[in-house]
Amino acid sequence: VRQSAIDCAVAIAAGRLPASQPIEDKALKLVMNVIYPKNADCANKVVESASKELEHAAIFSIENHERISKANKANARKKEKSGHAIRSPLLPQSEEEKHALDRVRKPVVLFMALCVRRPEIIKIIMEMSCEEGADVLAKAVKTNMPKLAKAAAVKHGAANIALKVSDMASEAEIPLFLSFLDNIAPATEKSLPSQELIDACHEIQRKRLDANGDADPQFVIPVLSGMKREELVRKLPEFVKAKDDIFKSSLRRMSERLAKYALIFRIEPDQTETTLRGMSSCEVMVYLHQLDFNAVGLPQPRYLESIQLCLEDDNLFNDQVIQAALDHISGKFLEGEPLPLAYMRTVILTCSKHESLHSWICHVLLPRLVEGRVYNYKRQWEGWMRCAKSLENTGDHGVSSLEAIQKLPDEQLKLYRAKYPRK
Repeated sequence: VRQSAIDCAVAIAAGRLPASQPIEDKALKLVMNVIYPKNADCANKVVESASKELEHAAIFSIENHERISKANKANARKKEKSGHAIRSPLLPQSEEEKHALDRVRKPVVLFMALCVRRPEIIKIIMEMSCEEGADVLAKAVKTNMPKLAKAAAVKHGAANIALKVSDMASEAEIPLFLSFLDNIAPATEKSLPSQELIDACHEIQRKRLDANGDADPQFVIPVLSGMKREELVRKLPEFVKAKDDIFKSSLRRMSERLAKYALIFRIEPDQTETTLRGMSSCEVMVYLHQLDFNAVGLPQPRYLESIQLCLEDDNLFNDQVIQAALDHISGKFLEGEPLPLAYMRTVILTCSKHESLHSWICHVLLPRLVEGRVYNYKRQWEGWMRCAKSLENTGDHGVSSLEAIQKLPDEQLKLYRAKYPRK
């Protein structure tokens, strides 16, 4: 009798048995605040009933998978034809999916509330959400993951719960675990990931090597904003080697709390101790250029491609960020540091992409590189000449590289004119 009564209360709270919204709310409070805390037997029965409701949601999701997929694809085609932007993947992509998400959301929320009190049952929700065809259930779980992750972190400690859930997750469940991990880590300037959580993520990365025995950088991405910059520099090759989406995600996470420093290459306040955390957008571009790809076993094409990917990301690496990075590197060149291999390539690509920087390149950057005797470095000199040629006759009033060209020593000026005769 007790189990039947609990089943009924849980089914109402989960929205499967018909009831008004106030009754559903009262049923949820009854289950969580009265029945569950009563004793161990009642708690076990509540979990059993909630598991059944979650299973109903999984079955519903699987049975309607094909219908919802067709509706989503049809809606996507309509939006593509009309030129409308594709919605966030966690939002419903069609009316059919919206109704399905509404149907499964309540059992998910109920079960997640129990997961906070009994974290070992997180395994159940991950397993059911990863069943073939249970896409709607998985989407509902990911949508509500922030509440579960944050509540579990508060109750059990972020590092402890991260390690516990990692030990539960199978290979198929890694996407859900990564969603959980992503929502555990704070991302505000005043609330950085703790060192304990950073250490836990490194431990998870060491335990969960991929099929080739390599460390998967995805497990540390959630805590990158809290890691010391010098450590991020060491780990940068890992992210460059990863797939494009993982690489770009890592760069966003490194710089997410440093928006006001986007145009700055920060200097350590105390040279005897490293304290700077995260990596600004400017710093990312500088360190990518300075990467010794041969020393870390990175193919040169991937090194160049990683910089290209940054140049294509106008949100994180706009024209001002690119200017700040190129300016910093050229300043170091005047101090005696060699220009990175990709430097002039980036300058040339910037000329093509950002007309707003033409004046700065003509009147500041190219003359500065002449001052640093760029012509003594064959590869960079070739790049300088190509760049100068492309901007010599731009047609823009007052924007021309001619002034920089005329600053070349006589011998180099002759070489330039031999290669690019003046029209």
